[in-house]
Amino acid sequence: MSSSQSNEATKLLDYYIDDSVDTEYAIMLSAPWGAGKTHFIEKYLDHRSSQRTANKGPYYLYASLFGVTAISAIKDQFFAQIHPQLNSKGFQLFGNMAAGVLEKFSGAKGGAQALKELLLNLDGKILVIDDLERCSMKISDVMGFINTLVEHEKLKVIILANENEIPEAQRKDYDRQKEKLVGKTIEVKADPSEVLDKLWSDLKPGAAKEIVCAERTALLATFNDSKSPNYRNLRAVLADFERLVGVVDKRLSDQPNALKQLLLYMIATGSEARSGELNEAMLRQLPTTTISMGRLFSKSVKSPLENAFERLKNRYPKVRWTDPIVSPKHLANLFFSGRIDVDAINEELACHPDVVGHAHIPAWRLLWDWTRMSKSEYEKAKAELLSELANEKLTLPGVILHVAGITITLRDYDDQLIGGEEEDLLTYFTKYVSRLVGAGTLAPNKGFNAFDSMSALGLVYSSYSNPQFISIYTMVKNSSAEVLLKQLKEKACSYVERLAIDSDSYSSLYEYGVEAESYGGIPFLHHINVEVLAELLIIDSRCNDKLFISLLKRYEHNSQAGQTLKDEYKWLENLKNCLLEMADDATPPFSRMLRERVSYYFENIKKGIGQLANA
Repeated sequence: MSSSQSNEATKLLDYYIDDSVDTEYAIMLSAPWGAGKTHFIEKYLDHRSSQRTANKGPYYLYASLFGVTAISAIKDQFFAQIHPQLNSKGFQLFGNMAAGVLEKFSGAKGGAQALKELLLNLDGKILVIDDLERCSMKISDVMGFINTLVEHEKLKVIILANENEIPEAQRKDYDRQKEKLVGKTIEVKADPSEVLDKLWSDLKPGAAKEIVCAERTALLATFNDSKSPNYRNLRAVLADFERLVGVVDKRLSDQPNALKQLLLYMIATGSEARSGELNEAMLRQLPTTTISMGRLFSKSVKSPLENAFERLKNRYPKVRWTDPIVSPKHLANLFFSGRIDVDAINEELACHPDVVGHAHIPAWRLLWDWTRMSKSEYEKAKAELLSELANEKLTLPGVILHVAGITITLRDYDDQLIGGEEEDLLTYFTKYVSRLVGAGTLAPNKGFNAFDSMSALGLVYSSYSNPQFISIYTMVKNSSAEVLLKQLKEKACSYVERLAIDSDSYSSLYEYGVEAESYGGIPFLHHINVEVLAELLIIDSRCNDKLFISLLKRYEHNSQAGQTLKDEYKWLENLKNCLLEMADDATPPFSRMLRERVSYYFENIKKGIGQLANA
């Protein structure tokens, strides 16, 4: 808020609140949501209250209309501030008894509210009514109530509102009543520096609070770079920052520069995300390397997504957009769902040069952002990477794909890292991966080491859209999947034993997460003998409904999920036939009952996999 604007608002309020000035109108402070209206008026009124000599209870009363559905709810807020002691259980019990007596002798219902009316004395109080546009009752009814306060009760009322958010259907009535009720409207915003002081004081002692203080100037500059600076958004982002720093690798807290970069990056992306300018998908796809950023912004014709990224980069010049301390993917999880994947983030931090230093960083990770390296650092990392490849030390599929992307990028810059003219990169990496498969050292695609077509280990591949890279990715993905399926095939028998021992493990049939030994969406049951599993599904002529339901949930939506379990479909048919044979061998009345139950479950399973049901 500018100094002149602040002075104008203060002078207006000084005049309006003066006891010698007789007014029969309200004052409105208008500004967008989160601009600091509440902070401004509370600071102003608290200051005036501190100058009073006599203690006559609260100087002003505050009521928020957010979600309010009745005028009585507004009065209840005022009542609670005038009589805070009556909120205790003892006084509430007394109040209920008194209300009962009042109803008995008056013969009227609503004794509790009537009792409050008797005790509610607003004389001499300044009333602040906030969130007018967020009221759940008709705004015209609220304004009628306020009009009674200022015109008949001669009270001073300050209304806080974001007039741009007044519902269109109520706009006509609002404009008509405002003309009569509101004597002056002024736009106000709190001082960013003052608000930051308050937010900083709310943070717990620790690295997050220290860096917010140390980088105060850069933080405020980045916050003010937003198209619509919003203090509530800032509070939320700082809370996310504090929470994140508090649970991840403590080495981050020991690196002020890394903390600063993370803080500014989160202020920018968090503000944009919470204001709706940056959706979750866009945040996940933010470019993170100098090369990808350069290619993106050098295009003459850009997609809407690319234009949005360019505006973002230009809007926040103090933010380092390349090689963020925590990847956009994890920040998207934090901002949109509140989830912090501590282990995965720590994997990233343990490989980030700004957190652990170059000496402890793998060569491929340094070369991933080679533009930040000196020539001697580059040559050293390059030699180390070539040595690791020659000795087949790189066994994680995601790392192999990063090396492929780095290699393609370096070729574009005339440096032939690996391979030769007579051998293309697909052939080179196919031979490399085949040797790992033969040696049994290629890691499966699961857990912290999982990868997808765009990224692995929290980093976007350098050349993920390059056709040659896409071919390498497909080859690595298939090879890693084969390794995983081979492992699952070996575990198939022991898996049935697990189901037999622990019924709580049934959920592993449909829940996702191989690292947690859950196999939703992963085909491997066809390696299990159908007779062995059938004996768990029907025990002593009784259906194991819990296991049947878990099996059903495994296939419930597989036709919509790309038929990922297609390899199990023939096995399912064999399992069904085996179960029907068991039903036929059972004695009446169980035989018919078992056949009906088996048919019922498999009809629904076939619906899930998109096949016609035929019991």
